[in-house]
Amino acid sequence: MATLAIPLDGLTITAPPPEMLSQRNVEAVTGIPARVFLDTIRAPGFPLPVTKLGKLRLVERGAFVAHLRALASEPELRRDADADERTRVAAVLAAAGLESVPCARTGRSSAHAESASRDRLPPK
Repeated sequence: MATLAIPLDGLTITAPPPEMLSQRNVEAVTGIPARVFLDTIRAPGFPLPVTKLGKLRLVERGAFVAHLRALASEPELRRDADADERTRVAAVLAAAGLESVPCARTGRSSAHAESASRDRLPPK
């Protein structure tokens, strides 16, 4: 009988992925930041059950990954949802007397310069 010495850095122990994803482990498992995960599961129409345990929000890993794959395989549905959101944002801005104008640098929308300066107090 012989004794074999194996250095600790020569061993790799791999644990199975967790069955449930939360904001604490989602980045390590999927690469998605916790903020994106929380925004996704809080979005209206999120189709999966979310278990609330204190401040933790838990979703089944397999179902969440399948949902992400479905979103990636159907970009036209995402474009439709993005267009719907832009329409809702435009309606809110119009109700406030503002309009959406793309910024030159970022492509993001902002209040039009004329309407933004219209409601400001004159400088002293």
